[in-house]
Amino acid sequence: MLRTTTTTAVRVFKPVQVSTVARRMYSNTFSDKERAEENQYIRQKEAEQIKKLKEQLAQKEKEIAELKKNGDKK
Repeated sequence: MLRTTTTTAVRVFKPVQVSTVARRMYSNTFSDKERAEENQYIRQKEAEQIKKLKEQLAQKEKEIAELKKNGDKK
């Protein structure tokens, strides 16, 4: 009868310590992404405001044209 022996290796994992340089790089990357998202949001809001102001300007120009037209008739 053959005897078999098995051994199991147990590996102990130590928590990985992240260097401060790696943390800064991750932090900067996250900050850059966050800043880019904020800038995109601001550009979108500004574009909406410009569109609204252009519509108001067009309406006022139309009113002025009507007033001039009515003023010339009198």
